[in-house]
Amino acid sequence: MAQERSTRERIVTEAIRLFAERGYRGTTVGEIEAAAGLAPRSGGLYKHFRSKEEVLQAAIERHVSELEEMRPVLDMLPLGDLRAELTLIARWALSELGAEQPLMRVVQKDGDQFPELVAQVKERIIDPGHREASRLIGRMVTELGDESRDEEAIGSVALGSLIAYKVEEKMFGSAGGDVSEERLIEAWVDVWTTIAETAAAQAGTTQTSTLIEGGVSYDTR
Repeated sequence: MAQERSTRERIVTEAIRLFAERGYRGTTVGEIEAAAGLAPRSGGLYKHFRSKEEVLQAAIERHVSELEEMRPVLDMLPLGDLRAELTLIARWALSELGAEQPLMRVVQKDGDQFPELVAQVKERIIDPGHREASRLIGRMVTELGDESRDEEAIGSVALGSLIAYKVEEKMFGSAGGDVSEERLIEAWVDVWTTIAETAAAQAGTTQTSTLIEGGVSYDTR
């Protein structure tokens, strides 16, 4: 049973990689089988899937499951340390954005063939991602005393900068003028920490948020 799952996973992984590189039309079942370690044109793929399209559907399901598995980790927030929370969010988002790049390339290249699958990707992956960003970033700002902010817009800006970095990295091999991912995360955390502090100051909140930087605690009152 474990061997069957392993073979199925290899087929999905290699199929999405090939679809992203060559396009759905340009990838044969035999090529997927060979890449997955099966005898090409042996019918090995059809022991697990009825068609290439079903493999594509399985890739969507797998990514949705991976996102859902991360939910308990994100629900542990807040950690009581704003910079640590923002760093966790940025690392998680960049990791997920990187993982879903092959699937996004398939949607971009061949989405016209599968409008229903494209709609699924938007409904089950893209839209929830934006909602989660809005919830997390918006909650931080609200907890610091400013409930007037547009959480959806703030979340879109926060997530959009990370998406742009990953897209540019995938297209050109590097992003942001060769800015490393670690530098990006540090700058992203700095920006959103400043925004949160500014929101707190403007709201006149008396709530204290501990922002750890160099071992020093800062009071946002």
